[in-house]
Amino acid sequence: MMIRLSNAPCSWGIEFADNPENPPYHHVIKEISKSGYKATELGPLGYLPTDTQELSAALAPLDLKLIAGTIFKHLHDSSRCQEILDYTLATCRVLAPQGAKYMVVIDHVSSPRTDQAGQADNATRLTNSQWDEMMLTITELSKICQQYNITPVLHPHTGTYIEYRDEIDRAMADLDPEQVKLCVDTGHCQYAGIDPAELIRSYADRVEYLHFKDIKADIHHQVVSNSIDFYSAIAQGIFCPLGDGCVNFNAIRSTLIDISYDGWVTVEQDVDPKANNSALENAEASRCFIEDRVIRADMTSD
Repeated sequence: MMIRLSNAPCSWGIEFADNPENPPYHHVIKEISKSGYKATELGPLGYLPTDTQELSAALAPLDLKLIAGTIFKHLHDSSRCQEILDYTLATCRVLAPQGAKYMVVIDHVSSPRTDQAGQADNATRLTNSQWDEMMLTITELSKICQQYNITPVLHPHTGTYIEYRDEIDRAMADLDPEQVKLCVDTGHCQYAGIDPAELIRSYADRVEYLHFKDIKADIHHQVVSNSIDFYSAIAQGIFCPLGDGCVNFNAIRSTLIDISYDGWVTVEQDVDPKANNSALENAEASRCFIEDRVIRADMTSD
């Protein structure tokens, strides 16, 4: 097992590039570096500089690589397909000159699924035709990524139409395994009632990128029991520094050893940008937890 650690702007509350609550990008990337990470994700297109030279000039002094970009769009809405493909192309043109390796592909959080987060038995499902159209959109955006030598990785996400295990299995069956890989997010899996270690093991041949998150068990129980929507759950602090929640990182570590995982792990903590997040301290605490409990533990005992 070999793990390289990065972080992402979402840990500082950055979900949308035009949110006036966003902290300045230079502050965020400086804190990512200061908290001990060697790479960052791009975040929403337009938050970090899109000009190649400007972006390189921002990252290089901090010794930061750019590891991935994100498509966080309404993949389930076929009327937005061209918009999504255009966004994919624009993002690839930012990623490729920096040597980024991955495009994280996420269906956008939307109603009614955001109100049914973590409630597999009650969740509204797409019709077969809507599902097929979503798979077509993912296939087409993946072709664009591959033209730029960027690997598209599907990211199941709370409050979306690819959240629960049956939806993950269906997507993995429908999408070309040579074209679309899988990004397992430990926190979103836990939220959806999925064992992240088992999911990683089941799809070991397609897991090329990981997101490490953790969630608070008591808040998770409360928001699911009371049908509280995903964004309200974030505001209540459901996501926490790694090791402070209920994700079983010992099991994840064992699985990563067994499958000989060799790749990047991006540490994330979804937060409300309006809150006092202590993002720097949380990011450093999460890094220390992973180094002590996963990376160094492997070096000393295996």
